[in-house]
Amino acid sequence: MSIEKCSDIFGDITVYPPKNGKQRVEIYIRLQEKVEGMQTGIGIDGSASMRKIFGDTIPKFLRKPEDNVMQKVIRRLCSYACEYSGDGMVLPIYWATGAGGKEVETLGRLDTVAIESKNFEGPKKWGTGTALLPPLEYFLTELKDAPWLVLLFVTDGVIGDLEAVIQFSLKVGQEMLEGKRGKCKFILVGCGEEVDEEQIEKLDNMFDGTPLEGKIDLWDGKLASQMENLSEIWDEVDFGVEIPGSIRIIDDSNREVLSCLDGFPQRLEFSVTEGTKSVKIDIVGNTFEQILQ
Repeated sequence: MSIEKCSDIFGDITVYPPKNGKQRVEIYIRLQEKVEGMQTGIGIDGSASMRKIFGDTIPKFLRKPEDNVMQKVIRRLCSYACEYSGDGMVLPIYWATGAGGKEVETLGRLDTVAIESKNFEGPKKWGTGTALLPPLEYFLTELKDAPWLVLLFVTDGVIGDLEAVIQFSLKVGQEMLEGKRGKCKFILVGCGEEVDEEQIEKLDNMFDGTPLEGKIDLWDGKLASQMENLSEIWDEVDFGVEIPGSIRIIDDSNREVLSCLDGFPQRLEFSVTEGTKSVKIDIVGNTFEQILQ
């Protein structure tokens, strides 16, 4: 269960269902800096249903710049990703293109200067389906040497190969756990009225009830309509960095549930007694009360 945040310094806050009288709590601290070695990829849905917001349904000689709503969105997403990428670059692609929506069109690696001059007018071949596995495999092959990989996929429709994506993701998660693959985080952002919220939730919670539950958190699903700013994209991304300073968390019965005196992880995890209503978080000289119910 995601919880409303008491401060903008926090990303996603999740309180898990009770087990043996305890509840696991997970809190992400928002990060605003480049992450060494991290590579980023952004996949933009290139299926035919996206034509309208790219302005492609309007004849070119009548088309105005403002008709292409997606160009501004893509530029913002790519530039924002560059702020976190270790080398200041991003690899954008169109996915769900061509026959059956199973093809990928790459746009090459771009930095912030190239992004602003790049025209994002949609793919050469609009897709007739929405297949997520091909772009996932493409990125993991193209960026296979990245010690840290964050992939963002934007779609306006129903994923046609969800079960295949889940099976592939289970394999990726196991490889991460065994140290055979670098850290990965995949984010799916749904936009528009045709998005299947159940699919997004299923990806987000795909490891529940598996041996990887509580060990690997690979997918994060979001709805664009519920996002207030771009920083929310990273709200459930564990960048694996240590934040300097101290943190102490006590529950509403004044019991200490977490304490780090000399640096703390960006992703915090602790347990509270079932039914705990709130915790007090003392973090680097600031105190917040976070509701858990």
